[in-house]
Amino acid sequence: MTDTHPILVVQRPKPGFDIASAVRRASRLTGRSEISVGLDLICRMTRGQRLKFDEYFVQGAWLGDPADRAAYVGTRTNFRTNRSLIADGADDQTHLMTDKYLTGLVLRANGFPVPDLKAVFATFTSFGQTETLRSAEDLAAWMAEAGHLPAFAKPVDGTMALGSVPLIAAEPGLVNIGGRNVPVTGLAREVARQFPRGWLIQEQLRQPAEIEALIGPGIGTIRLVTLWEADGPVVLYAVWRHPAPGTWVDAAIHGKQNVGCALDGDGRVTKARLGDLFTGKDLTHSLVSPELPLMGYQLPQWREIVEIGRAAHRLFPGHALIGWDIAMTLRGPVISEVNANPLHMSYQRSFQRGFLHDDHRARLDAARQLMRDRCKPASRKART
Repeated sequence: MTDTHPILVVQRPKPGFDIASAVRRASRLTGRSEISVGLDLICRMTRGQRLKFDEYFVQGAWLGDPADRAAYVGTRTNFRTNRSLIADGADDQTHLMTDKYLTGLVLRANGFPVPDLKAVFATFTSFGQTETLRSAEDLAAWMAEAGHLPAFAKPVDGTMALGSVPLIAAEPGLVNIGGRNVPVTGLAREVARQFPRGWLIQEQLRQPAEIEALIGPGIGTIRLVTLWEADGPVVLYAVWRHPAPGTWVDAAIHGKQNVGCALDGDGRVTKARLGDLFTGKDLTHSLVSPELPLMGYQLPQWREIVEIGRAAHRLFPGHALIGWDIAMTLRGPVISEVNANPLHMSYQRSFQRGFLHDDHRARLDAARQLMRDRCKPASRKART
């Protein structure tokens, strides 16, 4: 069965917040007056945190005492903090990290595991020896050819899984994009219109059976954030993100809440949360297999994940902080993406704590200074 709705999700769903009812609900949940909540909201929107009104609620900035609330970040503070942890000049590799194709080349050349590339759609860009599909017709023909699927496709420069879909063989003329059959010609035309710069078609990774039993077939990546400290890169925090039930990507772009699990230093789940800190709820067990506990679950490939993130960070000395999206697969951990500007909102909703608390601030300040010492620009005389 097919439908005529837009095939690809290319924009984040807009929050549907009613500010008055949100203030009333926060007042009920905290015991603070509505006036107190409203004034606090205005303060955190207009001063240093620069929160948007919906971020104040979904990110948890209404929770705890004033010091707790001051630690929460929104998109503006998140970007400003991450940007301050990147060196200026040639050591800034942000643009490289944004390009998933080039990042994959660099990682693979240095021995790190990345998804195998099967083909690429691009109107004008070159992708070396990888089969490059130049038109919507070429892309449709490739998807329809027996043996090419399953696969997973995503934009070469996308964020938050927008434009990303699994490609699963269906009846002639159709392709399944995760519980939904769509015409290959319609999908190809959308890709050609939305992503002329590049749409990577990679192998469809599979997770170990015990992981699929917990979260389903959609890949749930570990967001591993590493910080370059005095003895080299270390793990600052890690969050295991699960796709919303019935979806194939671990970002909440389909109008359904996904799951975030806080991980301790041993890769064990200490907290699990469905949705945000205002409308979501805490979990103790899997949503896919309710008899299986999430709390206390030990990730099976944790040591390898940590070593991959720490070692790969050394490729980018101009970045004091990097976010790695790493999948647990049948062939071991695989790096799916590298992030120069990781969204620490995953930390906040999973750990239920503001990212810029005192311990993180101190570690970030120290790492920032180490980066500046490590990446001092050459003197004018040396450059000459």
